[in-house]
Amino acid sequence: MADTGHERHSSRRARLLHRGILVTVIIWVLSLLIQGVAFAEHELSEGYYTLVDESDNEVFQTAIQLVPGDVFISEDNIAYEVIGIDGRTAYARFTEEVPPDNGHEAFGDAIASILSGITRMLSQIFVAGQQQQTGGTVVLYNTHSDESYEPSSGSSTKDWGDVYKVAAAFEQALKKQGFNVERATDNHNPHDGGAYARSRRTLAQLLKKQPIAAFDIHRDAVPPEAYRATVAGEEITKITLVIGQQNQTRGQNLLFAKQLKRAADSKMPGLVKGILWAQGNYNQDMLPRAVLMEVGAHTNKLEEAERAVGLFASAIAPVVSASGPAKGLEGGSPGRALAWIIGIIVVAGIVYVLINSGKRVRQ
Repeated sequence: MADTGHERHSSRRARLLHRGILVTVIIWVLSLLIQGVAFAEHELSEGYYTLVDESDNEVFQTAIQLVPGDVFISEDNIAYEVIGIDGRTAYARFTEEVPPDNGHEAFGDAIASILSGITRMLSQIFVAGQQQQTGGTVVLYNTHSDESYEPSSGSSTKDWGDVYKVAAAFEQALKKQGFNVERATDNHNPHDGGAYARSRRTLAQLLKKQPIAAFDIHRDAVPPEAYRATVAGEEITKITLVIGQQNQTRGQNLLFAKQLKRAADSKMPGLVKGILWAQGNYNQDMLPRAVLMEVGAHTNKLEEAERAVGLFASAIAPVVSASGPAKGLEGGSPGRALAWIIGIIVVAGIVYVLINSGKRVRQ
């Protein structure tokens, strides 16, 4: 009888253990599914959102999917938080006026600007006729490889989109400012939910260059007047900087975007349309100085976008060159962090089952 009872308790313990493992596997699968939703970067396939303030004044237009909790910092440094969506209208409330200067940050930018200017001047004096790389390495790539400018190409999308030409123009402009530039030309088509997973591999390769900053070049999909402007006497498209909220480097990347905007506002007023702090990751967990750039819209001209990144490069050079090498943070990526959490849940679940099965056996 004792043996039978022991076998019965062992069988019960095995069943409980199997149930515990099953529960933890289900939790793991659900967590992966949730991660896929939480870190997705969605865009509208047709149309665009119009962001309005509490007085129904238009603040911003974008094809990036807006959700409550997104924040847009406007051209005049007013921060608006999205509080509701009705169709293609996003309603926002004023949250704060972002100071143009943030104390020691502004002072640091000024010092960096002076030092960067001296460095470039000396390089021009002592290395006449030679392009001296003094500002560190900047990496460029295009997640959405098909994005194009319809007035120039006759189509808003194509296999190798116009955004590659915009990235190439940005590359040349940065090189003129003394930076070493590594530009990836990998194609990440199709333009779907997996594009950022594919471009993540590209960025991982670029991070081996120990860059000081990374820029992912895109274009928006809104009416032409939303981005068209004249800056420094040139017809250009404005630029929106996009930062993801759902990664552990969001604070550093947002600060970097604010510094870039402040530099551009100072030297090229009207060039930066604003900063969108949106849901999603945009692979910006991989380093603390990563920015997605929306350079105009599909309704603008390619030539205007190319001129825009040229002006942008000259304006932001002091801020970018003041940064040290930004080592990749793949080890601390959301996927790795989630894996640790899941592992802890699994272990805790097994321990809980074993403890409870032991108590039942003793009873």
